[in-house]
Amino acid sequence: MLKIYHKHFHHVRIVSLVAGLALIGTLAQAQTPDLSRKVTVIYSGATLEKVLQDLTQRYDIRFSYNPNNLPVDMKIEYSAREKALEDVIEDIFQQAGIQYSLVSGYLVLKTKNVGIEAEKPSRPEMYTLSGIIADSLSREVLIGAAVYIKETGTGALSNHYGFFSITQPAGVYTFEISYLGYSLQSRTLVLHGNATWNVNLNPIPFSVKQIIVSAVNKEEVLSNTRAAQSNIEAKAIQRHVAALGETDMLKSLDLQPGISFQSDGSSYFYVRGGNRDQNLILLDEAPIYNPSHLLGLFTPIIPEAVKHTEIYKADFPIQYGGRLSSIMDIRTCDGNMQRFSANVNVGLVSTRISLEGPLKKDASSCFLSIRRSTFGYFVKLLDPKVEDFHFTDLTTKFNVKLGKRDRLFLTFFSGRDVFLNKPAEVRNGLEWFNNALTLRWNHVYGNRLFSNTTFYSSKYDYSLYTNYDEKIGWNSDITSSNLKSEFIWYCNSRHKINFGINLGVYFFNPGNYKSPEGTYGNMRVSEVNSGEIVLYAGYNQKLTDWLTVNYGLRFSDWSNYGEAFSIVYDELYNPVSYNEYSKNERYYSKSMPEPRISLSLRTGHMSYIKASYNRTIQHINQINNSISPLNSLEVWLPSGPNIKPQSAHIINLGYIKIWPEKAVDISADVYYKKMNNQIGYTYHAEMLLNPYLEGEIRQGDGEAYGFEIMLKKTQGKITGQFGYAFTRSFLKIDGLNNNRRYSSHQDKPLDFSLSVDYKVKPRWMLNLNIVYTSGMVLSTPTGFYYYRGKQVPFYAWQNNDRLPDYRRIDLGSVWRLNRKEERFEHYITLSIYNLFAAKNYAFLNFNKIKDEEGKFYVPADTYIMDEQIVSYRYIYSMIPSITYSLKF
Repeated sequence: MLKIYHKHFHHVRIVSLVAGLALIGTLAQAQTPDLSRKVTVIYSGATLEKVLQDLTQRYDIRFSYNPNNLPVDMKIEYSAREKALEDVIEDIFQQAGIQYSLVSGYLVLKTKNVGIEAEKPSRPEMYTLSGIIADSLSREVLIGAAVYIKETGTGALSNHYGFFSITQPAGVYTFEISYLGYSLQSRTLVLHGNATWNVNLNPIPFSVKQIIVSAVNKEEVLSNTRAAQSNIEAKAIQRHVAALGETDMLKSLDLQPGISFQSDGSSYFYVRGGNRDQNLILLDEAPIYNPSHLLGLFTPIIPEAVKHTEIYKADFPIQYGGRLSSIMDIRTCDGNMQRFSANVNVGLVSTRISLEGPLKKDASSCFLSIRRSTFGYFVKLLDPKVEDFHFTDLTTKFNVKLGKRDRLFLTFFSGRDVFLNKPAEVRNGLEWFNNALTLRWNHVYGNRLFSNTTFYSSKYDYSLYTNYDEKIGWNSDITSSNLKSEFIWYCNSRHKINFGINLGVYFFNPGNYKSPEGTYGNMRVSEVNSGEIVLYAGYNQKLTDWLTVNYGLRFSDWSNYGEAFSIVYDELYNPVSYNEYSKNERYYSKSMPEPRISLSLRTGHMSYIKASYNRTIQHINQINNSISPLNSLEVWLPSGPNIKPQSAHIINLGYIKIWPEKAVDISADVYYKKMNNQIGYTYHAEMLLNPYLEGEIRQGDGEAYGFEIMLKKTQGKITGQFGYAFTRSFLKIDGLNNNRRYSSHQDKPLDFSLSVDYKVKPRWMLNLNIVYTSGMVLSTPTGFYYYRGKQVPFYAWQNNDRLPDYRRIDLGSVWRLNRKEERFEHYITLSIYNLFAAKNYAFLNFNKIKDEEGKFYVPADTYIMDEQIVSYRYIYSMIPSITYSLKF
C-alpha cells in the first residue's frame, strides 16, 4: 500500500513536437496493460503528475499526454482497496476532468470536451460536482456541511444524508469544504464534465483550545438557515445537567427560547404558545407520540444515539407538516464504518451501553444503544408490594452502501415502561411503550437529482391493568404506517426544487376497557381507521446575491373509514342519532392546501433578515383535559364529523448576525400565530370510557405572539448561550369562560435561560445553567359558598391565576480521567440539579389538611363546617448525582 503526502511541485515539463512524433512511432511496439487486475492505492494530496508516474511505475501503464493541456498540478484525494485498475483510473480521471482512449497499448489523455475542431459554444457548458461529505474516522455523513467556490462566491450545504450538488460553467475552480469542529479541506478541480467528489473531513481534536470555524462555513450556513430554526449539538446535550444525572435530549430544550416545559418532572413541552400535542417529534422520520418515562420524569431518546437535531418553530420545510407549533427532526448515528467502538454510562437512574462498528469496512455498519433503569430495585426493597418498576430503551441502526449511488438505512426504536403492583392476590399496574421502525433508501440519479424513499411505522400503546395476569384493563393506542418518496433536484447553484408524496394509514383506539374476551360493549368508544395522502413541492430560488426566496405548497387529503360508529349532536351537544359504518366505508374526508413562502435578505457581512409565512394543518389530536404535569391516560383522535381539523397561520420575522472573529452569534425573532379550531373541553367532562367522548369537546380560536432573543459564544475557554422569550397565548372557545377570551396554560410572558461552559483545563469542564420562567396559568376559585355545611369553591373566570414563577440553577462538572487523548477514555460527571433547592410547584390543591398531630394548618371551625385551604406540591428539590462514562 502506498501513501503519498501533500507536497508542492513546481516542475513544468515541455514536450516538443519531434518528441511527440517519436513517441507515437513506438506505440505499435507497446503491450496492452492489464486493467482488470485488483489494486490498492491511497493518494492524499499528491499531484496528478505524481499519480500518473506512480501508476506507470507500479502497474506498467504507459500514458501519452500534453502536460500543457492537463491539470498536472492538481491535488488528488483518492483511495481504493482491492478494486479493478480500470475503475481506479476512471475515478481519478473523473476527479481531474480527464478522458482517455487506449491506442496500441498507450492511454492517450486529454481533458473532457476539448478538441481541436470543436466549435466554441455560444453559451458555456454547465457541469455538476456532487458527492457525499462524511467524517474521515467513522464515515458518518455530515449534515449541513458547507461547499464553497472561491472564484464565484457560490456554495451549497449537504442534506440530511450528506449529499451535495453544485453546478457551474466549465472551468477551473477551488472548492472548500467545511464543517463545525472539522478541518477545512480545499481542492482545485477542472470542471469540464460532471464529476463526483466524496469528501472525508478530519475532526479537530477536543484538546485544541480554540477551534477556528471557517467563515465560509458560517456564511453558507447563515444563508440557508430558516427563520426560527435551531440546531442542537449532540455533544452539548451530553454536557447538559439533568435531574439525577440522567442526560436527556428533550429536557435540554428548556434552554431554547420559546420552548418551555410544564414543570419539573414533566415531558410535556410547549412551543410559542401552542398546545403540547402541536409538536411533531421525528426519530429518523418516524413520529414518537409519547416521549416519556416514569409518567414524564425522563424521556426515551438515548443521548448517545443522537447525531443531529433540528427544531423548526416557523418556516417549516415543505416536506414536514401535520403539526401547528414545531417540528423536531432527530437523526440517529449511522454507525462507524472504520472500527468498533463502545460507550458505557453508569448513573443513579440507569445504565446505558452503545456499540458501533463495521459489518464490512467502508461498506456497511451497525449501531446499537440500550438503556435499562436500575433504581427500581431500590423501590422494590422499600415497598414489597411493588413487583416490577423499570423502563428500557433500544435504538439500533444498520447502514449499507449498495453501490456508488445507492444507500440503505434501517432504524428500530423502542421505549417501554412497566409498573406492577400486587396489593392482594391480583397484580395490577401500568404499562406503556413507543415503537418505531424506519427503512430508507437513498438513490442519486445522475449528479443533480437526489431521492429518498422511506417506509416508517410507529405505535404508542398505554395500558392500565386491573388484572395484569389476565390482561384485563383500560387500553389506548395509536398506530401509523407511511410510505414517503421525496426528491431534491439541484437545477443549478441558484435553483433547487423539492417535491414528493406521502401515503399514510392510521389506527386510533381512544380508550376501551378490554379483556381476553374483547371490549366491554356497554362502555365501548369507537375506534377509528384513517388514511392520508400528502403531495408537496417547493422551489428555492436565489434571485440575487443578497436575496433568496423559498416558496411551496402542500396538499393534504384526510379520510376516516369504518368499521366504526359516530354520534350526531345538536347545537347544545346533545346526542340525537347514531351512525354505524361498515369496514372500509369512508364516512369523512377533508382536503386542505398549505401554502408557504419565506425570504432571506442579506443585509451585510454575516448578517441576514429572515421572513416567512406558513399555513399548517393538524388532523391528529391528543384528547386530555388534565393539567397534571405527569403523563396519564392519554388518548388520540383524528379530525372527523365532530372534530374539525386544527389550522394555523404563522408569520415570523427574524434577524441573524455573526461576528466570526469573536465567535459570537445573535438571533432575534418576532412572530404572530393565528390558530383555528383549537380544542377545549366542557366543564366536568367525562374523559374515561365515555362513548360520547366527542360530545365533551369544544372548539374555538386562539392566537399567540411574542419575540425571542438568543446570544451565543461558540469558541474559547468560556462558551455558552443566553436566551429570552416573551410569549402570550390566548384562547376563545365556544361555551367556555362565558365565550370570553382567556389565557392558555402555555402563556409565558417571561422565559429566561443561561447556559455557560467553562473549560478550566484541557481535561476539566464546568457547566452552569439558569432557568427562570413565568408560572403555569391555571384556574383558582374567585369565591366560596356553603351548601349543606360544606364549603364549595366558585369559579368566575377560566385560567385566572398562575403558579409561582419557576426558577432553577444547575451546576455540573465533567472530568476526563485519562491524561492524554486516546482511543480509551473515561469520565466522571458530577452535577447538582436545582442547586438552591427552589420549590417549583407543580400542583395546587384546595383542601383541608391536618398535620401529624391531627391539627389543621390554619384556624378553622372544625365542628360546624369544612373549609378548604391552599396547598402546593413540588416534584424536585436539590438533586446531586454522579455518572461514570467509558469510551473505547
